[in-house]
Amino acid sequence: MLKVTIGVVAAPVRRKLLLFSLSFILPVFSYVQGQSSSTQTADVLDTVKIFVQGDSSRLPDFIESCRREFKEHGMTLQLVKADEAFDYNIVVAQESSLGGAAATVIALDGRGLFVASVVRSGRLSGKGAFNASAKELAKKLAVLRNH
Repeated sequence: MLKVTIGVVAAPVRRKLLLFSLSFILPVFSYVQGQSSSTQTADVLDTVKIFVQGDSSRLPDFIESCRREFKEHGMTLQLVKADEAFDYNIVVAQESSLGGAAATVIALDGRGLFVASVVRSGRLSGKGAFNASAKELAKKLAVLRNH
């Protein structure tokens, strides 16, 4: 029969228990520390310089949506003027009708070559169409930039 005693544990046994428990705790602690340092390096966002142009009064809404969506994909948005160097020239158009709203976004690189396009329609508002377009554009550019 196994006898279980409750009470004071002798010093050598306590030491062995402590060492045994540390052998499990230290690797877990090291793993958590490694994860937090890799998370900190992952928090460094890739800056994307863009020039945005279009025929919509909702351009500020689109830019704000892009800022949010780009950040979700590891990029930070930096707006530049047409005469400054940029990574992408983003051209936007938006239309609304009784059937809903639609938005088109075309991304060109710094040389004016086609990079990506997004078309979203059937949204309730122009802002909603631009939100959906910004989300899809961020996904496409993140893939192209290897995020």
